[in-house]
Amino acid sequence: MKIAVIGKGRVGSVLGPAFNKARHDVSYGVRNPDDEKYENGDGIPLQSTPDAAQGADVVILSVDWSVALKALAQCGDLSGKILIDCNNPLKMGDNGLELALGFDNSAAEMIAARTDAFVVKALNQVGSPVMGMAHDYPNRPIQFVAGDDEDAKQVVSGLLRDIGFNPIDYGQLINARKLEPLAMVWIDQAFKHDMEPHSAWYLMPGK
Repeated sequence: MKIAVIGKGRVGSVLGPAFNKARHDVSYGVRNPDDEKYENGDGIPLQSTPDAAQGADVVILSVDWSVALKALAQCGDLSGKILIDCNNPLKMGDNGLELALGFDNSAAEMIAARTDAFVVKALNQVGSPVMGMAHDYPNRPIQFVAGDDEDAKQVVSGLLRDIGFNPIDYGQLINARKLEPLAMVWIDQAFKHDMEPHSAWYLMPGK
């Protein structure tokens, strides 16, 4: 499958190689493909944001929330494509990072309101180190998936399995209002309570 990873920061630079290793056709969409800062030797093609997005079946929006809507606009018309939203809308507060939107809206819904793509919320619930090594855990880490289009969720769930996750359907896109705050649990544990940054969530089945 042709996948465009928009952004090559902490999340994008891990997801690109993960999907490439799973034998998908991956390219990065960045502001300036000729900028040497994007070269890290992973061998994945660099394209402009619109070129990468237009040539892909699945677009992964993996830029910082502060520039996510701008990057989305640069992607152009995404009608018929699947867009995976990895964003967590965070801001700095008195006690460090906190949610910027609360529980009555979500980044995923704001993105969906600005595109005709099939938006699916996923890959926001753990830190980037986990995303690149999901196959290495003794049990598959979970990754909740929310979206309004069932076929799009099935595609995304398959992609998550390809890179080592156990995808769990979390219903409609409005449930991103719960998945984005869930990310704060991982962030707080890692940065405030010294949790090992490669720690992942695992769903233990009942007897």
